[in-house]
Amino acid sequence: MKLFYYLSLSMLCFTACNSTQSKTAVKKDGLVITDKLLGTTSLCSMGEVIKTLAPARVDTSSTDYEKGKWYYVKAVFKDSSYLLMETSDINAGKVLRISTNSPKIITTTGYAIGTTIGDLFEKNEEVVVKKEYSKIFFKIKKDNVSLQADERFFQDLPAELTFEAFKKYRQVPLTLLVVTPVCQ
Repeated sequence: MKLFYYLSLSMLCFTACNSTQSKTAVKKDGLVITDKLLGTTSLCSMGEVIKTLAPARVDTSSTDYEKGKWYYVKAVFKDSSYLLMETSDINAGKVLRISTNSPKIITTTGYAIGTTIGDLFEKNEEVVVKKEYSKIFFKIKKDNVSLQADERFFQDLPAELTFEAFKKYRQVPLTLLVVTPVCQ
């Protein structure tokens, strides 16, 4: 059963850290996300995150993954971008993973959807590259968040997934920001 809520979206403006090493401008305002917070709201409580995202339309659904239930709470913003919260127990309300395609949600260092692989190189970020299914994730160690690029962007995927191996893909945009909340 799908539940729909109508909430109001109040975007908070924050100033993101900006390194002097880069000539590439990074986003400086938006709703900042870390592995603990969305703005000033803890990522550990699904209900609190939903309140922060008002007036987004919120859709709750579930699916079966290998004999277990997996629940999704998706907040859809006016510009059709979204923030997807995933949990294995909807009643507990604990967020296990958050992903967004909204360019208004940014990391503490100012990265968001639309950031390119080249932007990460120019800022000299320490990045770990991982492949899950057909997606490539670039985890920015400083922010403890990942940005994702679809594998179809890469003509010949390097055998060894080191960040350096992606230098020739500097223009590839990152299309999803993914966070695994750290809850105490």
